[in-house]
Amino acid sequence: MLRPKALGKDHSGALLLLALGAGVLALGLGYKTGSLNHMGAGFIPVVLGALMMAVGVAIGVTAAPAGQETISHPLPGDGSKRGPEWRGWLCILGGVVAFVVLGQYGGLMPATFASVFVSALGDRNSSVKSSALLAAALMVFCLIVFHYGLSLQLPLFRWG
Repeated sequence: MLRPKALGKDHSGALLLLALGAGVLALGLGYKTGSLNHMGAGFIPVVLGALMMAVGVAIGVTAAPAGQETISHPLPGDGSKRGPEWRGWLCILGGVVAFVVLGQYGGLMPATFASVFVSALGDRNSSVKSSALLAAALMVFCLIVFHYGLSLQLPLFRWG
């Protein structure tokens, strides 16, 4: 009896990206895609589905054969088991909540600043000063891109 070769983690991830990208692309084609100048509802799903499939192919082609993967520890430390990083989780979720609440009641600028500031504090190496500088820089970037460049309908400041 022939047994199929086991897939490595990278190959499994590549197949998952390919399948998910194909599904998103197929569903997106059910909507009008339009053109770059007049995008329809299906334009972004089709593009994102195609990009997911391209990333899946790139991962699959560059992946090491099953059983020959090198084990690395992408996080600092010795790679030993540690508990969840609650500070990071809570700060990132708090940043999302801050954007939603302040976007509704404060506008784009306070929402962007608070979201980036709170999320940046999730990094143990980040100080309050560096988080504030990052938040201010991204606030200026969002002002230029979303307000002036894309004319986003979210007001810059809203009181109440």
